[in-house]
Amino acid sequence: MYDFADDNTTSGMFDVEFCSIDDVVNSVVVYKGMEERVTSNGTRQLIAVTMPDGTESAFLTSSKKIIEQVASMKDRFPFRAVMKCVPYGGAFIGFRLFPPSVGVTDDDRRLFQTYKKTKFKR
Repeated sequence: MYDFADDNTTSGMFDVEFCSIDDVVNSVVVYKGMEERVTSNGTRQLIAVTMPDGTESAFLTSSKKIIEQVASMKDRFPFRAVMKCVPYGGAFIGFRLFPPSVGVTDDDRRLFQTYKKTKFKR
């Protein structure tokens, strides 16, 4: 009998075109796996997803909240969720996963637009 780790069946899920985290915000996507990667910007997590249109992709993140939430679900891959921008610490905007049933509101879209305008000003 094979143990999952011995079989290494997840290696192909990360052999896809990468997308920006912006491409998954406010969309219901299927989260399929996560692994650590060393990049020129330090150690980050690579998260494999299936986009709403069915394409396979992956994105890099160092968001502590997203890493924590995805890691807590690793025994339940694949799972569906919607990532939204959330305010924290006053003027900062971060990310958080929500159940797909919560939907995306106009406030969520406005907060995402604010995030996009300010993300390079940190």
